[in-house]
Amino acid sequence: MRYRIFPSIGIARLGEDEDFFLGPERPGDSPGELQADGTVIPVTRFKDATRTRIRKQGARFHIFESQDGINWSPANLPATATVTWTVTLENKKAAITRSDAPPTAPMRPQVPAGNQSMVIKGGLKEITGPNATSAHFTGQYATTAPSGAAFQVDVDLGVLRTDGQGRLIVLGGKGQSRAPAGVPIGPSFYRNPKWHDDVSDGPVTATIKLSPAEAPIQAEEGAWVIVAPPDYAPGIDCVVTLYDVIRQLGISDSGLAAPGIPSFDLDINPLLTRVHRLRFVHEDATWSDARFNNPNLGSRAATHQQLRTQVRDLVLTTESVFEGHISNTGPPFLLRSFQKKFLDDWAAGNFDDTPASTAGNLTAAGLTRASLESAAGQGFCPGIEAGIIVLDKTLYSTPFDFRFSHTSIKAGDITALMAQPWQSDFLECNTEWWPTQRPDIAPQAGGGVENWVRGAFGHELLVERHPRLGFIVQQGAQEVFVEVERDPTLGA
Repeated sequence: MRYRIFPSIGIARLGEDEDFFLGPERPGDSPGELQADGTVIPVTRFKDATRTRIRKQGARFHIFESQDGINWSPANLPATATVTWTVTLENKKAAITRSDAPPTAPMRPQVPAGNQSMVIKGGLKEITGPNATSAHFTGQYATTAPSGAAFQVDVDLGVLRTDGQGRLIVLGGKGQSRAPAGVPIGPSFYRNPKWHDDVSDGPVTATIKLSPAEAPIQAEEGAWVIVAPPDYAPGIDCVVTLYDVIRQLGISDSGLAAPGIPSFDLDINPLLTRVHRLRFVHEDATWSDARFNNPNLGSRAATHQQLRTQVRDLVLTTESVFEGHISNTGPPFLLRSFQKKFLDDWAAGNFDDTPASTAGNLTAAGLTRASLESAAGQGFCPGIEAGIIVLDKTLYSTPFDFRFSHTSIKAGDITALMAQPWQSDFLECNTEWWPTQRPDIAPQAGGGVENWVRGAFGHELLVERHPRLGFIVQQGAQEVFVEVERDPTLGA
């Protein structure tokens, strides 16, 4: 029997509150609340009761088994089995050689010898058994203040947990960013020397022992975890997600089979939903177009071809609205080729209209897709969860499985070239960039719209006050998203 970890890439998110919820595990789902009996229900709160501390999002990893290495199902391990998980987390952001603007093509981060003290090494942690907790990933950050005085702090990059079945949950840092006294921040959204934050990334491995007497079995290839900033609009995903970007890379360069005829329920409607929900986080009349609500969008009838074509064109307008990169040589915001083919096939009536759903048991492919569809895949300037390095096709294991090769990259490489610190990008990229993670607008329950970042507009203010900002979440069964959990003492 062969074993493998899914999702291939998990997304955890920062939060000061040690209480946590889980990231999406089925395509189209929002984050979930892990219950004592092992079930998962929708999250109803993203902060503590004071509305000043954000709950962490955990990335949960599962063991799957296969006889042929192609078809994977949840591992059916004997009662005598144990799974030992190991994770390494690092943050290299302050230590790397960094230009004034994000790279325009994939590059590997470089850490000069003199900057090693600014690499935050959380180290390797190990955990096994159900309902366990590891030691924290605590690394040291050391540099000098403008006065020449030493500046040295311990940085908590997170901790490991397991659920009642022994599945791994990776929890990240607190969302805190700091620098020595007198070190300025801004106006750059990308480079603020000597500022550090507590995002991280690194490899995940698992060793299975079917019984104490049997030899250990290593889960093939391992997995990877990215600890990213909070997602302030959970349930609203990017038009082009990290899953879409990596999927296209696999199709174009790594032998991943090109998709066939699209399913309306699994391929087209999720994309239409992502575009239509932009109306709750970004002001543009296109997103509220009533044609998105037409019940005939799923009909293959020739009489509805004009409607399908019109809505396809509405989706394509996102390319003229959203920004890609500040440099003309950088990647623009574009839908992926397979997405455009899906849309063209759908408009022509060449699609599967059979009712379909992602509900039911967790699947290997679904875990990876759900994780990566919650992450931004736009112009990588520099991005939110992961940067332009993911376009480097040499990062991935073969055969292609949305999986970083542990021999190709090292802990901290995926997040190294992201904004320094993460709050600086959240301040500056306030239009046409990442509204699904960093909302531009905040619809109010009583009607009207506010500026989401009100009360924290400024680099220092956002570093200090980001936990007090609101989340844009769905209210009730209807598709209505409004701002909730904003600290009522945070002014305008």
